[in-house]
Amino acid sequence: MFSVADLKILRIIQDRKGNHIMKQLLAILVMLNTPFLSIHLDAQRVRTHPAPGLGDYDLPFYSDGTYEPDVLSPDEFLGFALGSRPVTHREVTSYFEYLAEALPNATLNTYGHTYEGRKLIYLTITSERNGPDLEIIQKNITLLADPRKLKNEQIARKIIETSPAIAWMGYAIHGDELSSTDAALQLAYQLLAGNDEVSEKIRNNLVVCIDPLQNPDGRTRFLTQFTQFSSALPNTDVQSLQHRGVWPWGRGNHYLFDLNRDWFALVHPETRGKVKAMLSWHPQFVVDCHEMGAFDTYLFDPPREPFNPFLPHNIRRWWDIFAKDQAAAFDHYGWSYYTREWNEEMYPGYGSSWPIYTGAVGILYEQAGVDGSQVKRPDGTILTYREAVHHQFISSLANLETAADHREELLEDYYSQKVEASGAGRTKTRNAAFLFPPGTHPTRQERFAEVLTLQGIEVEMSKESFKVRGALSANGTEARELTLPQRTLIVWLNQPNRNLVEAILTFDVRFNTDFLETQRKSRLKHGRSEIYDVTGWSLAVAYDSEAYFSEAVPDVGTVLFLPSGEKGGIEGKSPKVGYLFSGDDERALMALVPLMEKGVKVWCARKPFEVEGREFPKGSFLIRISANREVDEEALETIAKDAGIVMYGINEGLVTGGPDLGGREFQLLTHPRIALVGGSPVSTYEFGAVWHLLDSRMAIPVSTLDISTLSRTDLDKYNVLLLPSVWGGPGTYKRLLGDVGIGNLKDWIKDGGTLVAMGSATAFLADTSSGLSSVRQKRQVLKKLPEYEEGLRASKEAESPQVDSLAVWEGKMPEEKEKASPTVPDRSEVERRDELARKLSPQGVIMKVELDEEHWLGFGCGNEVPVTVNTSFAYLAKGSVEVAGRLADRDLVRLSGLLWPEARERWSETVWASREGMGKGQMILFATQPNFRAYFHGSERMLLNALLLGPGFGSRPTVEWR
Repeated sequence: MFSVADLKILRIIQDRKGNHIMKQLLAILVMLNTPFLSIHLDAQRVRTHPAPGLGDYDLPFYSDGTYEPDVLSPDEFLGFALGSRPVTHREVTSYFEYLAEALPNATLNTYGHTYEGRKLIYLTITSERNGPDLEIIQKNITLLADPRKLKNEQIARKIIETSPAIAWMGYAIHGDELSSTDAALQLAYQLLAGNDEVSEKIRNNLVVCIDPLQNPDGRTRFLTQFTQFSSALPNTDVQSLQHRGVWPWGRGNHYLFDLNRDWFALVHPETRGKVKAMLSWHPQFVVDCHEMGAFDTYLFDPPREPFNPFLPHNIRRWWDIFAKDQAAAFDHYGWSYYTREWNEEMYPGYGSSWPIYTGAVGILYEQAGVDGSQVKRPDGTILTYREAVHHQFISSLANLETAADHREELLEDYYSQKVEASGAGRTKTRNAAFLFPPGTHPTRQERFAEVLTLQGIEVEMSKESFKVRGALSANGTEARELTLPQRTLIVWLNQPNRNLVEAILTFDVRFNTDFLETQRKSRLKHGRSEIYDVTGWSLAVAYDSEAYFSEAVPDVGTVLFLPSGEKGGIEGKSPKVGYLFSGDDERALMALVPLMEKGVKVWCARKPFEVEGREFPKGSFLIRISANREVDEEALETIAKDAGIVMYGINEGLVTGGPDLGGREFQLLTHPRIALVGGSPVSTYEFGAVWHLLDSRMAIPVSTLDISTLSRTDLDKYNVLLLPSVWGGPGTYKRLLGDVGIGNLKDWIKDGGTLVAMGSATAFLADTSSGLSSVRQKRQVLKKLPEYEEGLRASKEAESPQVDSLAVWEGKMPEEKEKASPTVPDRSEVERRDELARKLSPQGVIMKVELDEEHWLGFGCGNEVPVTVNTSFAYLAKGSVEVAGRLADRDLVRLSGLLWPEARERWSETVWASREGMGKGQMILFATQPNFRAYFHGSERMLLNALLLGPGFGSRPTVEWR
């Protein structure tokens, strides 16, 4: 009898290009290698079940299919039945490499690498007739994608009549949603080896691009857990560890991001490479394949309300066409499925949504997931992994057949949409555009322009200053007349990807009134939302750069956007006093970290100043020669060049404006030693976003600690501790830390530590029972609201005091206006209103935070930042708490997204960012996650200030941190 090792050796020595004898022998061996033979009689060597996903499901993937005998099926190539267990990333790439080597009409492409170094690939499949002409087909479809480049309409007509349409099949963007990747292997085999009419029709009419595994790092993580928790007998209990896994599970990528929310943010290499590859083909049809709860069935499009107003007008008709054929394919097997229900189409950032705005027909699949094994369902049936894979395969094949049947119509609609979007053939000039003047954050603006360009959006730059009238700003105000400088970014609406431009840049995309009624009823009556994700997402708002939209932009000379090309370095070598560099741009912080790592003593300015003819904003950095005698100037210049900043050598300490360089308005910074808390039940998204920011983007050393052992961890090694949100609310931290852990935390802060919290960690610190922060949850101090309102009034008066000089010098008291006695609402009424507002709490709403411009937490941020609010907690503060950022008043607080009037009232003027001292240390609280999905760069800067400037500005350690 052959062992598994024997089979592996045989697979290695087989001729993968079609050795018939070896192929037949391998097939026999695979058949003989049945599960019961893998369980040895020796009880000490009983292995885990080799095929937990099979069960008794024995339907073939394609009934009565006939195949080219020289092409190995996935079963034959891998040595096990597809669907018996999940395939690995290595197995996927190996099989696709084999197909590309063996067949002339299959081409393997690499579009990037993950953080962990895994290859990201897609396979193109077409007919043997079309295979040699792939480059010509790609160029022709590119011409349809931009009708302005066509010489005449006849060329477009010929391309539409003769070219195959492009289909992009995307699988497994979430690492723990397994079945679609296995289906991708079977689909590739079917399309390349199938001799049936359907496969041949698809090959002849389409170029199919199969991306089998969009998140290999996440899948590998989950499959490792799957293997670790597997048993000798398949377990059908969905609550078992082999189904659930453990923190941080496999959904996210290496940094635990949900890649299905990264399509227009383009933060990660998986998305950036994929978008570039996809747009090189300009597909007319795109599939985004997922899994959902094990007790569900199967969902596909069409979706339901709300619909994004910038969806192409023809998309609903196409959803119905594809759904009809997909439903018929499922009915053939008697499989259950549904459409609409929970799937809406408002947010443009999913894998099935983003392509729609580029002109494709986007389709979502959601298969009940069984985690590579099998699950017993409430009705007593067993759903196996093999059947789940089968569902995904049949869906893909059915949709591709529909696309092949409608090849010419798909190309026609695609072209017509591009003509309409770009204004091709019109004599009218382009008038409407989004406008982004250069500001104090050049790095942020360059990153913004790059992100748009990567998505196929044209970004131009003005060669001169120009004026516009009636422009709408990102904060909702109108500028009657505006003079915009040279190098203003211009994103015209009239361009081929106009729908995408409007969908991701429009400041405030609104829901229709009918849906608002549905949503309000659902929230109040059933306690659930009809909206799947956030309600505000504009890139233009999130980047927190000055932004406008104008319907009447004049003709202005432009060039395509190019980075400024400014180089870093030192101007003014060997200075007498020191080196200065501006703190406004994020690159300054990228220089600050290596400076402190090298032991350079750096000071930060509390106020703006001018010296030797140059102006420096507050938050700028000073390296004093007197305290850094041993510092090598060449090392400083290397740091400046690497960060892309200019350090200015200064020979005079006496300034011409602001504080002198040797005074107390310059704060000596302390080298931060940062620890980030993770582990179950910490939010993987918040943990991952901070981890990515510090580790990948900023190259800041950070230790990651397990929350379950935090109360026993030696915190003296760190002077900054960051607490993200946890699942289960603020009580979770209290339960996990216990009285001992909370006491240790308090002692650490008092000894000079800086504790930074966000989201539900802030709710824990602000809970009256934790005994830590003086900030309070609003719901817990309703009976003391007048005290907090008085504190707010006092804060406003201190910020903008009114001086009566007559009263000061002559002693005459100003006449007091008679005030009406305030009406104090009944306490039960206050509680009722608060409960109602919490039921209608913000769901991913972008709100305005107004900053205390003197506070160091706001350095480099201006006077306001946009933030995402998605919580039922609102916070109040008084007394010694320093409020660095407060949500704006009710009339100005909403920037984008659905904010009910009751919620607007409740959250207006509440605390978003605060700092308070405790002993020699401090607590810094953020009401929500500052760097939401890694593209809210204004509030992200406040988080970086807290971590990098906090130990110097807000704490007084008694010993040098280890």
